[in-house]
Amino acid sequence: MAAAFTISSGAIKKLLDTIPALGVDATAVCVEAGFSADVAQDPDARVPLATLHLLWEAVLARLPRPDLALQVAAQYAPGDYGLVGFLCLNSATLREALEHIVRYSRLWTDAPGMVLTPDGSLELLPREPLPARAGYRLAQETALAEILHGARVVSGDATLHPQRVEFAHRAPKDVAHHVAWFGCPVVFDAARTALCLGPDAMTLTLPNHNAQLGAFLRTLANEALAKRGDPGGLLERVRNLLAQEMPKGVPDVGVVARQLSMGERTLRRRLEEEGTSFRDLLDDTRAELARGYVKDRRLPLSEVAFMLGFSEQSAFHRAFKRWTTMTPAAWRARG
Repeated sequence: MAAAFTISSGAIKKLLDTIPALGVDATAVCVEAGFSADVAQDPDARVPLATLHLLWEAVLARLPRPDLALQVAAQYAPGDYGLVGFLCLNSATLREALEHIVRYSRLWTDAPGMVLTPDGSLELLPREPLPARAGYRLAQETALAEILHGARVVSGDATLHPQRVEFAHRAPKDVAHHVAWFGCPVVFDAARTALCLGPDAMTLTLPNHNAQLGAFLRTLANEALAKRGDPGGLLERVRNLLAQEMPKGVPDVGVVARQLSMGERTLRRRLEEEGTSFRDLLDDTRAELARGYVKDRRLPLSEVAFMLGFSEQSAFHRAFKRWTTMTPAAWRARG
């Protein structure tokens, strides 16, 4: 049941801080939903997920418009998401930012999370049966709209459009607002709920990327996850092992699994639960290391290719251009 799940008070605060600009009385909404607004001011508080749905329904009763979720999502800024928002701002690419959202979504909610597929689709994991209530549908629509709005902000590309958006719930009476806002086909009653950005969008470089600050923020986020009972930072452990294995050639999933004292199938399943795959994590780790190695002018590019497990420098050059849209030499010259 939805009541078994909780969400950070920060999510409630975002909603309550936003709706007055839309002409909705936040105090009246809280009274109708039976929620004490003081709880939203406690950054460490957790609120039943069902409460969020009740609040959404109270807002809808006062502002019954089909694009309500979109109007609210458009008011949010990356800083409203705290640590995770600033981590996304300091990501190198849009894919990296989305991976952070997937990875650290547990800081916001213990409900089923999301996965990022290789083709660039961010898919919300379903709960069965799906709650047949307006608040749940609004929360789902807002989640995808928030992510797209955030992607537009951090990339600096206000015209960024997905290839397709899918919702598992039924359509509102008028879907024209959704099509216009997302800028792509929007399908309801679909088999999944997903924002399909596509592989090209994943390579977008983010203008505010700061590798050192990003690494610091990721450490803080991992520590926050550990406090919430995250089982040992699996992704960071795998990344470290991949970096160690790369000079020997392309790391093998079986070798990494054995070093973690688990079976290959178990490792693949655990990574899938974290919203990634061994192949994607290997590619992302290589890309992150490559950007740092190439900046170090003391390292010949041929040695960088070797350190990243490439047997040929030409293959490294092609991969680096895919990661950054620049050649290694151009990246190094940029400083």
